[in-house]
Formats: sequence, structure tokens, C-alpha cells
Amino acid sequence: MALPTAQPAEVLRAWQKDDLYEKQLAESLSKLMSSRYASKATPLSSVIYRSLTTLKDLQTLGEEYSGIVQVDESYHKLPTYCSRLISILLSTFGENITRQIIQSAEKQVERNATLTSEAQNVILVILKTLGNIMPQIQNIHRGIAYMNGGPMQIGKTLTGIDYVHVRPAAAAYYAHLRLLGVVTLLHAFVSCGQTLYRSKKHLEQMRETPNEVDSNKSCVACLEEIVHPCVLPCGHIFCLNCSYGALESCALCRTPFTKNSVVPLMNYYPE
Repeated sequence: MALPTAQPAEVLRAWQKDDLYEKQLAESLSKLMSSRYASKATPLSSVIYRSLTTLKDLQTLGEEYSGIVQVDESYHKLPTYCSRLISILLSTFGENITRQIIQSAEKQVERNATLTSEAQNVILVILKTLGNIMPQIQNIHRGIAYMNGGPMQIGKTLTGIDYVHVRPAAAAYYAHLRLLGVVTLLHAFVSCGQTLYRSKKHLEQMRETPNEVDSNKSCVACLEEIVHPCVLPCGHIFCLNCSYGALESCALCRTPFTKNSVVPLMNYYPE
């Protein structure tokens, strides 16, 4: 007889427990590591925790607490070792790898001399938009899990991993989780809509005034509100993080610049 599919509340409870244990492990690891590598403690703790449980065909502490077990798409077998390994890597490094790919694509576009300035602007805005909506994609997936069940991590969903109960669960209608799922989805869709709208406005602005100083309150490079404005040698204004970050040429006119040529603007606020 097939085991019942795990209810959303049990999956959520297991995920919260595991997240707590991973954070505690990361905190302990950070104390043993030098400050230079302290930022690596979080992904390292996740890999260690999952390697000692999921990869060993064992329940995690959260799964044991909630009485659920990972299964494949047939709901009769444990996931294959390969599926479990890929799900761990995707859950731990998936977002960072995707962001690195986007940043690498942005640099390739900026250095591509065969593209027109308008084409470069369009592609760069699209790439920036993809980077900005990535957290909302996770929230959309989580909202669906609140409502319909299934794993909280996109990595597990992509590899076909789900959960079943291995001990009787109390029958209950989790109306609050459905409501939470609806609210999460609405917030994620609204945030995505705002990001897309800002991107559309930036594209329109760059088509109309591609070589004028940007007087908008939003930074063309990151599409966020300008914080600590800085002016480049070409005269265009961007936020501090973009000016001293990954930006190597002006996002408006494509003029290359060096970091020591960036001038922070004190007591200046775009209008």
C-alpha cells in the first residue's frame, strides 16, 4: 500500500527545523574559520548537513521530527543518489551560480563591439531584471508549496523529489497555510510587476535621452533607488554599489571607466 503524500504543514515544519540546525552549524563553523572565509560557513554547513543525512539515505532531523521521507516521482522509492546530490547542489549554490552567469553575460555584452548601444542597453536591462526577480521566483515556488504541498526548495522540485508520511499524521485542514500561500504569491507577483515596470521605464528613458545625465531617482544599472550617488567621467550618475562594483563601463553611453575616476557626490539627491 502506498504511503500518503506529506501534508504542506509537515513539509514546512521539517524545512524550518533543518534550516535552524543548518544555521546553528554555520555559526559554529564561522567561529572556527578566519574572518576571510566566514561567508563560506553557510553553504558549507548546508553541504555537510545534507551529506551526512540525505546522501546517506537517512532522514534529516527535521524530516524525522515531522515523520516524512523523501521519495521519487513514483512515491514508492527513495530518490536516486544522483537526484539527491543534484538537489543539494542546486539548493545550496543554484542562486549564486545563476547570478554569476548573469554577471558574466553582462560583461560579455558590454565588451561586444558588434552590438549597437541601443541593443546593449536592452540586453543589459533584461539581464538586470532577471537578477532582480530571482528572489521572487523562489517566493512563487514557496507559495505554491504552502498551498499544494511539495518541497520548499526549487532544487528538490527540479529533480523530482517529494515527501510521504511514514507515520500517521493528524488530519487537519491547514487553512492558514493556504492563506499564507496566496499572500506570498500576490506579494511575489506584485514585486515582479514593479520590477518589470521599472525596466520598461528605463528602456523608454534610454531610447529618448541616451546621452543625457540620468536625473531619475533610480539607478539605470541596478534598477533600484540611487543610494550614495556617484558621477562617472562621462557625466552619468549611478549608485555607489554599481559605480565601485561590477560596472566597468557606463550603462548609458558605454564609456569605459576606472574605479579611481569615480567621484562620489556629497549632499546630492537626484530629483
